[in-house]
Amino acid sequence: MDLGFAPEHRLLTPAQFKNVFDGATCKASGPNILLLARHNGQAHARLGLVIAKKNVRHAVDRNKIKRIARESFRHHRTELDNLDIVVLARKGLGELDNAALHALFKDMWRRLNKAADKYNRTRNSGPPSSNA
Repeated sequence: MDLGFAPEHRLLTPAQFKNVFDGATCKASGPNILLLARHNGQAHARLGLVIAKKNVRHAVDRNKIKRIARESFRHHRTELDNLDIVVLARKGLGELDNAALHALFKDMWRRLNKAADKYNRTRNSGPPSSNA
């Protein structure tokens, strides 16, 4: 299994981020983090990170969050179908230690995958049938 983080596994352009922000079909939210996702037309998941200085003051903490988010994504990428995912940091995320960040991301991937499965089931179920 390839655990690289090549450009095809990243959201690179503002248009790609805008597509996720404007058309997010599933999300996972926590007190310190928000994940927005949308299905893409590719065979793999892609990740985009928005770690604002307003919410995580120190560059060291922003870099730590990005590093751990990318590492966690690489390990859970196969479980995430074909989603474009944007990770948004909220206040307090920079204060978590590495173990807490790893646990948080693992839980968030699971919750996002569950939300995506729920969206797929409702979308593929078709119109309600009448048994009258």
